[in-house]
Amino acid sequence: MKTVIINYYLRMNDYPCKYSLASLRLGEYLNSMNIDIDIFPVFLNSNRIDEIAKELCDKYDIICISHYVWSKDITIDLIKKIKSINSEKEIIIGGPEVIYTNLNDLDGSLLIYGEGEKSLYNCIKYIENGKKDNSFFEDNPNVFTKNKPNYKLVKNELTYINPLFTKFDNIGDEFLYYETSRGCAYNCAYCGFKSRHEVAYFDLDFVKEEIRRIGMLGFKEVFVVDANLGGTKERAKRIMEYFNKYAPDSKLTIYLRPEFIDDEFISILKDSNLKEIRIGIQTLNDNVPNWVRSNSLYHIKEELPKLSKNNIPWKVELIIGLPGDNMVGLKKSIDFVEENLKPTEYCCYPLTVIKGTEMYEYYLQGKINIDKSGMAISSYSYNNDELLGMQEYSKLRMNKYLQANYHDLDLDKKIKRNKVMIKSIE
Repeated sequence: MKTVIINYYLRMNDYPCKYSLASLRLGEYLNSMNIDIDIFPVFLNSNRIDEIAKELCDKYDIICISHYVWSKDITIDLIKKIKSINSEKEIIIGGPEVIYTNLNDLDGSLLIYGEGEKSLYNCIKYIENGKKDNSFFEDNPNVFTKNKPNYKLVKNELTYINPLFTKFDNIGDEFLYYETSRGCAYNCAYCGFKSRHEVAYFDLDFVKEEIRRIGMLGFKEVFVVDANLGGTKERAKRIMEYFNKYAPDSKLTIYLRPEFIDDEFISILKDSNLKEIRIGIQTLNDNVPNWVRSNSLYHIKEELPKLSKNNIPWKVELIIGLPGDNMVGLKKSIDFVEENLKPTEYCCYPLTVIKGTEMYEYYLQGKINIDKSGMAISSYSYNNDELLGMQEYSKLRMNKYLQANYHDLDLDKKIKRNKVMIKSIE
């Protein structure tokens, strides 16, 4: 049977690649298990759903679709179109939104809750064998359907065999999402990285081989999506050394924790081809409860300034709307960032309350209010008008900082990319 993975893509000007990391990982694993697999890129805002549904029905026996909050509408629409053409077409859906969607919209599909490699393979074999295994749902408790709606998140070992680019190596060389670990060892109440029980690490020799291939294929830009590069400080150092040796021409974007920075790592980063290090400190307001964030204030104050002193490009990420914060706290956080940390740039992002996080439980208790998209609109420390004022204030400060400190032709692009409004600043 011929199987396809639907791969949604968007924002090609910022991230010029039609292939997501999830699709590539799933595709390579299924290929290693002798599944006849393709990846089918679909533009997220496509107006060709009817044509796409017909092509999928004509070419493939099993259609696998990812289901995220940003792809929810197109996924449901695509399923309806496929079923209208062939009501018996086999569809497998995975992603965090499967447990938050009306099952009537996903009727007739196998649904996977949690990471997909092994579960997706099991679903495909179940279909290929005529769905005759009566113990399938008992053996795969994270797989469910409308008619068998019970599920539970299971502990998944990191499952991989072939490195990236074993089969899918013709994906362009402009941009690549990459990973060396999954999950996060830290506990921040707003963060969706805690969806897995524990951090999983790709073997370093496996990572080295993939980075070697990244270099050989000549990727111009690589965005490593690990919550924190490598998952640990020592792994992060080794991985950066691999990039320096095997893919020195690939410009990197990475996430790091303040606790990862020390003098040894600074010396490695100075020799690296970095587009940007992103470090989330979220807030420096002591009135924000400790359970919300887990950063070390010592490392923020003592280690992060070393990045700027060594001309290493990095960005501070702050969050607007954390419970306990207000305009006074936001001003103090921004003042500290500008005067003490002096990053290349900083961004202030509105708080999004993600289902399944501690912050979502806080919302259910009525201690923070959100809109339909999950954006915070008020809490016990600020009302909606005050929040809007905080957002406008942060936009002015970010623009002013960029204009004063970022001497580069990409200034306007950076301002637009970070979704900050260009205003007249005196």
